Amino acid sequence: MFQLARKNHLARNLIKMHKEFGSEYKFFPKTFILPSELGDFKATFHNKSAANKPVYIVKPEAGCQGRGIFLTSNPEDLNPDDHYVAQ
Repeated sequence: MFQLARKNHLARNLIKMHKEFGSEYKFFPKTFILPSELGDFKATFHNKSAANKPVYIVKPEAGCQGRGIFLTSNPEDLNPDDHYVAQ
C-alpha cells in the first residue's frame, strides 16, 4: 500500500509501467520526481517563450489534504533540497 499511497512512489511505479506497456499507461501527465529529476524538469522550460512556458502543479511527496500544493511556470520557485512531485 505504501507504494501506491505516497505520491513519489506512485509516480515512479506509473513511469515504470508506462515504459513497459506504453500506450496502456498514457493516462497520466508527464511527471517529475524532484529533486532527482530537477535537471530534466528545468529543461522543459528551456527555449520557451514567456507565453509558451508550461505550468506545473507541484505537490510535496508526503503531504496530504492539499497542504503545500502550488502551481509554477518557473523552476526557480522550487527549493532544490525539498522533495516534490511535479506534473
